Amino acid sequence: MDIEYRKMSFNTLDELRMLVDLQNEVYKERGLNFNIKSFKRWYVDNPAGGVISYNAFDGDRMVAHYACIPTAMKINGTIVKGVLSMAVVTHPSYRGKGLFKTLAAKTYALAKELGFEFVVGVANANSFPGFMKYFPFVFIGRLDVKWGWGKITLPEKMFSRYWNPQSIMWRCSKRDYRIGGRCVYGRYGKYPFIKTFMGVIPNDLVNRLTYLKKTHLFRPFNLYVGIGADLSKGHYFNVPKFIKHSPFNLRFMDLTDDKHLPIPNKDNIVFQLIDFDVA
Repeated sequence: MDIEYRKMSFNTLDELRMLVDLQNEVYKERGLNFNIKSFKRWYVDNPAGGVISYNAFDGDRMVAHYACIPTAMKINGTIVKGVLSMAVVTHPSYRGKGLFKTLAAKTYALAKELGFEFVVGVANANSFPGFMKYFPFVFIGRLDVKWGWGKITLPEKMFSRYWNPQSIMWRCSKRDYRIGGRCVYGRYGKYPFIKTFMGVIPNDLVNRLTYLKKTHLFRPFNLYVGIGADLSKGHYFNVPKFIKHSPFNLRFMDLTDDKHLPIPNKDNIVFQLIDFDVA
């Protein structure tokens, strides 16, 4: 096996098609179907910048992929540029060969070279051990997954996602999002009475989302996934058994040479579904 590692920007249809073919091959047993349009939106159209990604090839065949996209957080009132860990996938025939470790190391080195100061991401049960074993991530905590009804507010914390007008309009451009007050909601699958709470939008940005439709009363319950929100003014409970999910493990890594960034923990960060999820 002669593996070649390639840095890719995915700004051509051929590159995107190779990635989609790999994703569909890996996840075909789960019935998932990926498309070029979705990856282009996240990897190419992001106003914060293009994808940062390394990929493993066996000949002309892509066999593993790892990617981060530019993001920003407000840390102690200062806007800090970092990257959001996105997709990690390896073809079943090439697992156990150290491809993920090499791809992630190369991706983080490139992100640091480009001036990004941190990596933040949510890992499921499968990928989380590898991230923690091979890299100096701080485990912040497991995201809450709750359902219920009533007001959700976001208190001021040391760490929060920073949005500007361009990035929030890009993030909320999905046609099936709805807006209610300062909150953005998505649909939740086939369940007619549940809507997904995506997040609270800052006051100075919410008026820019007038193209979103208003929420409707047919979905009175909220599914909440996140950390740091105040749910005390509503009625929220642990997620019911019919909603299956992998643990959402939030992690953070300082990329700076002198490690000068504060250390996040579950009490000093607000992280919403809109901040990381591609749904």
